[in-house]
This record gives sequence, C-alpha cells and structure tokens, in this order.
Amino acid sequence: VSRKIARGGMGVVYAAHDAAFDREVAVKVMHPGQDAGRFVVESKVTAQLTHPGVPPVYALGALPDGRPFLAMKLVTGRTLSDEM
Repeated sequence: VSRKIARGGMGVVYAAHDAAFDREVAVKVMHPGQDAGRFVVESKVTAQLTHPGVPPVYALGALPDGRPFLAMKLVTGRTLSDEM
C-alpha cells in the first residue's frame, strides 16, 4: 500500500502495488463494524459489470482481522471536485 486515495461511508481506498502482475491497483478496505456481507455482494456485482465507467475488479479477499477488501484497476486523473 502506497497511499490513501479516498474515504467513503463503507471503506477506504488505497493505491497499492500488485507484485504478481507488476502493476498499480486500487484496494478498497471495509471500515471495521460495517456489514461484510453487503461489501462482498457489492464487490461481486461490480465484478460482473462491463462498462467504461466501472473499473474492472481483480480480486476479492479478506484481511487477517476478517475485513474484506476489493482490488481493482487504479484509475488516475482529475476528479469532479478538481474540475469544479
């Protein structure tokens, strides 16, 4: 994990390095106390979507403390906040 990118109601997104494929990825980690089942369902639904506005999902896993995480394509560029 190299840096925090964003924080939302359900989790935190970090930039990280995928050593297996030598690429940068985004990793979303669920906040403690959130509904892990909901996080996993949303991750699986996202993985089935194929749309230019939805980053592809690379992996779904769990941290040693049991919290799920989702690894996906890291999209760089300007945010809507930057543009406004």
